Parts: sequence; C-alpha cells; structure tokens
Amino acid sequence: MDKENNWLLSHPELIAHYPGEYIAIVGESVVAHGKDFKAVLKEAERPDQEPLIHKVPLTDKEIVV
Repeated sequence: MDKENNWLLSHPELIAHYPGEYIAIVGESVVAHGKDFKAVLKEAERPDQEPLIHKVPLTDKEIVV
C-alpha cells in the first residue's frame, strides 16, 4: 500500500478528475472509480493485488448548501 499512497500523494490532479468519487489505485494506476464504494471495490479487486480505495473530496465549487 505504500507504493499506492506515495503515488496518490504525488498526483494531486486526481482531485480535479474525480471530485466526490471513490478511486481504486493499484500500483501506479487508477483501476476503477465511481460514487459507489462497493462497485469500485468489486471492479478493482484482483486475486493477486489489493487496491487502495480513496474518497476524493468535493472541491468548493461542487459543494451546494
């Protein structure tokens, strides 16, 4: 998971691409994304790899009060 965490931290542009979504990272790639956690996890799971699932926060522009 360290590899995935480090990759995520070095790619802040992901926030602009996936606001409010869950992203699944394996190695140095986003392998699945979406608003439904279970669907993202199911799509990303592989027998030999455990994905890192991260919830991308909404930016201020997407927050509606």
